[in-house]
Formats: sequence, structure tokens, C-alpha cells
Amino acid sequence: MKKEVIIIAGPTASGKSGFALDVAEKLNGEIVNADAFQVYKGLKILTARPLESEMRGIPHHLYGYVDNFTQEDVAGWVQKAADTISTIERPVVVGGTGFYLSVLMEGMSPIPDIPAEIREKVRQMPSHEVMTNLTKGEVPRDIQRQRRALEVLLATGRPIEYFQKLPKKQFLDADFKSFVLLPPREELYKRIEARLIQMLQANVVAEVEELLKSKPSGGVLKAIGVKELIDFIEKKCDLPTALNNILLATRHYAKRQTTWFRHQMPEAKILEAINLNDVITK
Repeated sequence: MKKEVIIIAGPTASGKSGFALDVAEKLNGEIVNADAFQVYKGLKILTARPLESEMRGIPHHLYGYVDNFTQEDVAGWVQKAADTISTIERPVVVGGTGFYLSVLMEGMSPIPDIPAEIREKVRQMPSHEVMTNLTKGEVPRDIQRQRRALEVLLATGRPIEYFQKLPKKQFLDADFKSFVLLPPREELYKRIEARLIQMLQANVVAEVEELLKSKPSGGVLKAIGVKELIDFIEKKCDLPTALNNILLATRHYAKRQTTWFRHQMPEAKILEAINLNDVITK
């Protein structure tokens, strides 16, 4: 019999972390993080990582395990997640990074590892130069996928579609039970605003100032709010402007997440409100 893995997904500030805690507590389970920014050691406040006092004694895994000078990718995370889940009797995976979740459940195209020097070279290229160098295969719409396609092309000589058509590598053979928490938009926006106020009260500005002292270079710098608060710290804007920019960026991110979950996780049960009975059946 396959292990049952409960997936609790949803956009930022949808309440999925608290919901996952309720589920894990009811099932005597353990939490596994599937948020691409909560994996980093820095920015506990800005990335809304669960506090020790909020964990209710329930084991939490894959939070804060990556330093601020490293870029974690989906392959690295999913292998760690699969290894971790295999040791847990009742795993509850929670997060808003849809790509992480889809790879965990469906597997990943067998694309070879990209040498660090090629990855760094492509990362430094202006967007127009990336487009110019994509001489084989289809050209993706957004710049991040264009960079990924170019990395693969430079490293292997083949377009990324070649590997995407091959059988996927499976990481975990399990029975996935997926739920996506999608509150009404206005409610979600209110939650985003409330959480931003909580972050400010928890002194998120000091947290970013402390991060800058370490001169980070990893994926943690891509978290929403880092650039905006750095602009404030460096006196490029005032605090209300920085906070408004964070609010707008978070809303846009939540909208993209909502669209992704609706279209890419059709097998999941959509929940507009938290109800344990939707997840736990007797």
C-alpha cells in the first residue's frame, strides 16, 4: 500500500500554513515545507516562516536549510523532500511554490545538471542577448524560462524540449491527496495587508538590514520585499513607498499563484474556506 501524502497548497497569505498545522495535529503528522523562499536561513519574518511558538510541537522539515549564498533549485528541493517524506508516517506538505509540488507529484524531465559556470554566464546575460543565443527549439515567453532553455542548450547542445519529451524521473511513489486553499480575492488581499503590517511590527526592516551585512548572493535575494526594503534602507524611497511596492508585488504574485493552481493542479480539491472535514475523512 502506497504512503498517503497530503498536499496543502495556495497563494501567499491564504492561511495554508495554519491549516496544514491543524491537519498535521489532527493526524499526528509532520510538516514538510514546499515554499521556495522559506528554505533559506535568512528572512524569517519577510518570508513568513513559522515561528517555534507556532509549531505546536509538531515536527517541521525543510525550513531554513539553505544558506544565503546558495541558490536552491527544484531538483535539490524535491530530492530532499522525497527523502524526508519517506521517513515520516503521516506527511503534510505545505507551500505555495507550484513547480515544486508538481515535480514532487509528477516527476521531472531528465535534464542533465548544468555546470555552475554556464548557469552564472546565462544569469549575467541581458535579456536580449539570451534571446539571440536561443538558436534551437521553441522560445519560451518569460525571461526565466528563456534563461533555463539557454542553460540547457549551452550545456548539452540540445533544446530543452528534447529532454521534456523523455520519460520523467520519479522521486516519490505515493498516493497524493491535494488541496488548494483559494479564499475570495478581497479576503486574500486583506490578509496580505494584515501580514505586511505584522511584518513591520516584527521589525522586518532590521531583518533585511542584518541580511545585507552578510553580503548575500543566493536565491534569498529574490524574495518579495527584499529589493523594496533595500531601496528604503539605501534612501532611494521612503518607507510608505517601499511598503506599497511590496503590497503590489505580493498581490501580483498571489494572482499568478492562483492562476497556476487553478490550471496546473486540476486534480486538487479547491477550498475557499478552511474546513478540516474537507481533508480528514473518518
